[in-house]
Amino acid sequence: MAAYDNPDERKDLLQSIFQILNDWKLGTDIQVVLVGLDGSTKGRELTKIKNGKAFPDESDFMQRAVEIISISKALNLAFPGNRTLADFWVTTPSYSFDNRAPVEVMLEGIDGLKEITRHLRGGW
Repeated sequence: MAAYDNPDERKDLLQSIFQILNDWKLGTDIQVVLVGLDGSTKGRELTKIKNGKAFPDESDFMQRAVEIISISKALNLAFPGNRTLADFWVTTPSYSFDNRAPVEVMLEGIDGLKEITRHLRGGW
């Protein structure tokens, strides 16, 4: 059984993902796009999803969730003991990304999320 088949585990996963996005100080409009929802998703619908409602495209969400968690873990390793700096990194323009913030790359979709994960892992 996959973790998202169990309602309690699904809710825990969703809460973890959205907590990471909140820690990164990202607005709801950006959070919606990063998890693979339509940019026009309303607040009420987002609340239902955060409470465990199924995503329209479950496999896409799971791929994105894996990348978001991987990015968060890599940031914890890159900035040990300084979660504030790790969270700040996500929204700070970087020479590595043509003077764009990592979140801008992430907004390009699953490939953008994977690019940030690869960058934080040193290219592997």
